[in-house]
Amino acid sequence: MAQQQHGDTESRLEGFEARIQAGFEWANAHGREIVIGIVVFLLAGGVLAGIWEWQSRSRTAALTDLAAIEARFARAMGSTTDEPFISEPANAEQAKKAREAALAELEAFIAAHGSSDIARIADLRAAELEVGLANLAAADRRLEALVAAFDPDDARRGVALRLRGYVLDQSGNPLAAAEAYEAGARIEAYRARVLLWIAAGEAFARAGAPARAVGAYRQALSASPEVAEEQGIVTRIAIEHAKLESLAPAAPAPASDK
Repeated sequence: MAQQQHGDTESRLEGFEARIQAGFEWANAHGREIVIGIVVFLLAGGVLAGIWEWQSRSRTAALTDLAAIEARFARAMGSTTDEPFISEPANAEQAKKAREAALAELEAFIAAHGSSDIARIADLRAAELEVGLANLAAADRRLEALVAAFDPDDARRGVALRLRGYVLDQSGNPLAAAEAYEAGARIEAYRARVLLWIAAGEAFARAGAPARAVGAYRQALSASPEVAEEQGIVTRIAIEHAKLESLAPAAPAPASDK
């Protein structure tokens, strides 16, 4: 990556130098002040290239810092950094302290990096930690802001909506949870859309909205028939259809001839 960045910088500078070489004859004819102007132009190009490389290096350093926070959290939880998932320790107090320490570090990281993409990634991780600490209201506020900040088709918005759906569900609001899951499932860049459609269907069912549950389950069938079959979605659709039939008003009895 560094070689590519270095090559891009060299290409930019070579372009500036080619322009200067082509204009040497004209510059000599028009005096020293023109040469000075060209040199300033070259320096400006170098500054811009330097800023570009600095931003790239800054991003790499930020990612390294974020990875270090995650590694410290894993160790505090009793896991190793090469494990795919951080395991939950038997000692609940240990887990609580580890999450609180990591959350404090993430808050400082977010404050230092403003509204950058890396800060948003840290924000998502902070929301997860708040959920683990049962700070559902704080997690919901953070996730609501993140959902608004990400572009509509950004896969990370799907992650935020999935987590927010879980928070709303745990807070006793299954209808809002279902709508969050549904919104996330509509983001095509989010790869686990079928899981969000299923989660939406389940939440709609718990919220007493069988018609919307059927709609979400049908979307799951369309998104991934294999996963939907494994999760028994056809059976779930039948259950929700039965609820709809029970809610439908009884047809009036036909009038009898006298």
